[in-house]
Amino acid sequence: MLRSTTILFLFLFLSVSQLAFSQSKQTTSTKAKPAKIGLVLSGGGAKGIAHVGVIKAMEKAGIKPDYIVGTSMGAVVGGLYSLGYSADELEEIVRQIDWKLLISNRVSFKYIAFEEKEYYNRYLVEFPVVNGKIAFPSGLIQGQVLSDILHYYAWPANTYATFDDFPIPFRCVATDIRNGQPIIFDKGYLQDALRSSIAIPTVFSAFDLDSTSVVDGGVVNNFPVDIVREMGADIVIGVNVSDEDFREVDDLGGFTGILMQIAMAPSLTITKENIKQTDIYIKPDLEDYSTGSFSSYNEILALGAKTGEKYYDQFKQLADSLGRNDIISGLTFQSDSIQIDEIDIVGNKLFSTDLIRSKLNVEEGDYVNRDEMEAAVHGIYGMNGFYRVDYSLNKMPSNNYSLLVRNKEKPSTLLSAAIHYDNQFSAGILLNLTAREVIGRNSRAVFLADISENPKFRFDYYKYTGTKKNYAFNLRLNFLRQEIPTYLEGKEDEIQIGRNSRLEAQMISTNSLKHAFYFGGIFDTNVSKFKLLSTSLDGIKNGRQTYVGARFKYYRNSQNDRNYPTAGAEALIEGTFHFKDWIGINLKSGIDTIFLDTDIGPIPVTKDEFNSFIDDLVPNPYVSIYGKYSKYLRFSPKFQFHPDFAMGYTLTTESDSKVFTDFFVGGYQNVRFNDTRFWGLNYGEVQTPNFVKLGAEFQYIPFSKIYLRAGANFLGYSDQVPINDPDFLKNIYQEESYLGYGLDISYQSILGPISAGISGNNQDNSLRSYISIGFSFNYSDR
Repeated sequence: MLRSTTILFLFLFLSVSQLAFSQSKQTTSTKAKPAKIGLVLSGGGAKGIAHVGVIKAMEKAGIKPDYIVGTSMGAVVGGLYSLGYSADELEEIVRQIDWKLLISNRVSFKYIAFEEKEYYNRYLVEFPVVNGKIAFPSGLIQGQVLSDILHYYAWPANTYATFDDFPIPFRCVATDIRNGQPIIFDKGYLQDALRSSIAIPTVFSAFDLDSTSVVDGGVVNNFPVDIVREMGADIVIGVNVSDEDFREVDDLGGFTGILMQIAMAPSLTITKENIKQTDIYIKPDLEDYSTGSFSSYNEILALGAKTGEKYYDQFKQLADSLGRNDIISGLTFQSDSIQIDEIDIVGNKLFSTDLIRSKLNVEEGDYVNRDEMEAAVHGIYGMNGFYRVDYSLNKMPSNNYSLLVRNKEKPSTLLSAAIHYDNQFSAGILLNLTAREVIGRNSRAVFLADISENPKFRFDYYKYTGTKKNYAFNLRLNFLRQEIPTYLEGKEDEIQIGRNSRLEAQMISTNSLKHAFYFGGIFDTNVSKFKLLSTSLDGIKNGRQTYVGARFKYYRNSQNDRNYPTAGAEALIEGTFHFKDWIGINLKSGIDTIFLDTDIGPIPVTKDEFNSFIDDLVPNPYVSIYGKYSKYLRFSPKFQFHPDFAMGYTLTTESDSKVFTDFFVGGYQNVRFNDTRFWGLNYGEVQTPNFVKLGAEFQYIPFSKIYLRAGANFLGYSDQVPINDPDFLKNIYQEESYLGYGLDISYQSILGPISAGISGNNQDNSLRSYISIGFSFNYSDR
């Protein structure tokens, strides 16, 4: 009996001990594995910007999610946040992005190669020419700016092997076009994952990934709560900025909306189930905005922050219940350098690998950071022959990286067109045919024509040359017909019909996006109605002035836009040595003698006698110098100050009894490269061998696409003064002068700039008005 009691006692003791140990172990396990929080961010285009405000409220409450899953814009916000960017840094990124460029097929003007700047973003339409036939473009956004942004801010991901190694483990979703199945990214190159997930159908083109093409993950799973649960999340916070269910047909907003709903049908079915699996479900009120409302990013950021504040108490309660007070310190936008061991270039058929590598300007063994890689991509894309240029980086066993540069070329031949009108040179249609690799390897030929009352034509041929393709041979032929009024006290006097032909052969440096050096020869001919005395000479058909010269030019342009700059500078210095000038006249048919009016009556003069007299007007070799500088000083995004300076000198020891090549001053536009704009004068109202101009204007942007300018300028000019004249500098400035002033308004329309202006000066009582619409042949449209 005693033995049995003892055995029973021992059994009970061991059982209680085992139970206590088990409970202790369970308690220890529970403490070691607290509940995991997952954050799910839906797609929604521009509406996804609201995610930032919700994340900011979570940070304030002390919650750092343990897992993040996103789709489309939610993938971009979530992917960057998972790398360690704080909510404040994400907001700063949103405010820094040029959203107008992001949702277009353009890039900033400052990223276009110097040899391509004068043709960039100047046309209304652009058509590929394939096998001799005009094709229609897809109309989709290729996403170069989007790609640049993702590469830049996703750079810190290069140091991680998989997405699980990020400060916050991350997943994102895309859709495989081949089979319509989801692709869940958990490793690889983060930029590719994000670009795949945000390839919004009907907006962005599909993204080529390995052996397939992918589009927006929202097509298959726009609110991927199921994926974050699979990662191990116990508590799910979900932010949905898209539809929860199918919309009525009348609410879809047209054909594009119908297509989007059809495309999103599988995802909408999954979304309804995933909402049920969310512990804290957040639906910001964004009914007034669409997926394309990127220009309203400020308002969407504010609505996101307002929504986050509504849920702050829930976030704080959750954090307190889990004993969490997490802190996100941010990345402070630091950029570490990596070493490139291998470089591969794919996708190029028109452009040689040597040319692309020269523009890339990165060699095996180089250390590069994200700013240098961004500049490398711009160097290639800036040649304006690509729809998209991007890259991927892969870590090698050596812990260095292989670089794969991926190019998507435009067709070899493109036809572009625009229309224009102004009250100076009438209306016209502008046509541009650009052909690459047609006249030799690494070459580009442009045929430009302005079909109008004042027709113009240009043939512009480039061929990259040199070991590193840092130079180009340029052959350029310009033909202009212009009807230019002469003025008397601000009023039109007569119309001069002029034809200018210029042939240039030169070498140009091509290793910079901001500046270029030019050196070569010029053959220039001007044919116009010839006026020697105060009245026209009967019998003269026209006069001709021709010169042969050599030119050196340095030109720098860092402006951020061609027609609407708000930042950057422009500088030019040009010197031309005139080797030989010719002046002559052509008489009307059947006339061999003209009559000069004198005090004693008409005097007959033969053509040969007249040309002998004209020969005395031909100058000896001389030098002309032209320069200009202007800069946009940005006081705020809406307000800029724009000072500018220009000057032209003719350097010779001869007097004004000779006929020199004049500089054109006046007007709102630069028809020719070295024309000079001037408030208060019409185009070419002053034609002079010597001048200096000082000006300043203010630019104000009250609304998107509306630009107001008001300015004043001073012009001093003179006839030719010998350089050895002791009063050369005094006379060159003070012989004649104008003080001009004016204002104009411009609208950035789909047709191009629409501008209207009015100006005057201190020398006459005449106001000059100006109206222009569209893109023209001129060197500037505004």
